Amino acid sequence: MNLTIGITGAGGYVGSRLCEALTAAGHDVIRFVRRPGANDRFFSLGDLASPDDFEDLDILIHCAWDMQASNADAVRRTNIEGSLHLLAAARAAGVSRIIFISTMSAYSGCKSVYGQAKLEVETMVRQFRGISIRPGLIYGDNPGGIVGRLLQLAERTPVLPMIGTGNYPLHTCHEDDLCELVLIACMASDRNLPPVITAAEFTGRRFRDIVQTLSRRELRFIPIPWRLAWFGLRGLESVGLRPPIKSDSLIGLVHSNPAPDFSPLQRLGARFRELQPPEPEKTA
Repeated sequence: MNLTIGITGAGGYVGSRLCEALTAAGHDVIRFVRRPGANDRFFSLGDLASPDDFEDLDILIHCAWDMQASNADAVRRTNIEGSLHLLAAARAAGVSRIIFISTMSAYSGCKSVYGQAKLEVETMVRQFRGISIRPGLIYGDNPGGIVGRLLQLAERTPVLPMIGTGNYPLHTCHEDDLCELVLIACMASDRNLPPVITAAEFTGRRFRDIVQTLSRRELRFIPIPWRLAWFGLRGLESVGLRPPIKSDSLIGLVHSNPAPDFSPLQRLGARFRELQPPEPEKTA
């Protein structure tokens, strides 16, 4: 069955991968971006969405998130309130299914502003009868986000700062497996879809092991107490600088979900591969 699927944040890391995967699966994909091309549509979390923009969609996948919002008030104005306007417009347009790309940092009791905001949007998505997918630490051949920034740093130097001991457990999510799960969620009947799906491999791994596995060189880590690192990052942010890792992201890493629920993923029959090192680079 061919579907018309809109994707907000289609120019970002996850959004662009979903566009490629869903198009390859034979669906008509409409990109919602801040700088639209000829076949795209404009969307920004800072602007009111119109139902007219969504009336031809079967499914809306909400990936857009303003990562530049620097405090809780800014996050509420753009990401939370902007998502609410988007969801209301999509429902008014008659979109039959809404899928929100959340995060494993969103869970009851989470400490990061990012996780708390995503959790609040999850609640709104549930009220609009949509579903939320919580990816773990996303990686692939050319990853973005925290993984991508750390691997770029590892290419320049074999010595990396490690927040705390690096022993806090995290769950990885290969981008291809995430795309496959979203495709399953697009095609499944309503009765088979749980409101929240954790999308990651079941095994928790130390953050330092994840970075070392994905790097193409042997790394040495210098531990930095996480509170000291947090104060340093907050200091840079307070004077308008943008460090490679946000202080709030550090909170999400150190205080990860202690008991993720993988049972909805198992019921859907979706699989997430175990973390593997990248393929060796081909030489001429």
